[in-house]
Amino acid sequence: MAVLGLLVLVVRCARPVINYTATRAAWLELWAASVTGIGPVGAAVGSGLTDEFIREFHKARTSATV
Repeated sequence: MAVLGLLVLVVRCARPVINYTATRAAWLELWAASVTGIGPVGAAVGSGLTDEFIREFHKARTSATV
């Protein structure tokens, strides 16, 4: 349990850094897309992955046994 608690603490502490990095990467991709004229591929892939995660989460939540 202590190892699991430590893992959760590390993930929670790293989350703001990960969120900041992801936001900056998305901004950089949009900037590069505006400069080069090529569409932002990561946004299309990322939104598809997000939709899939949401579907799986709701499916797991509604079919979970108590």
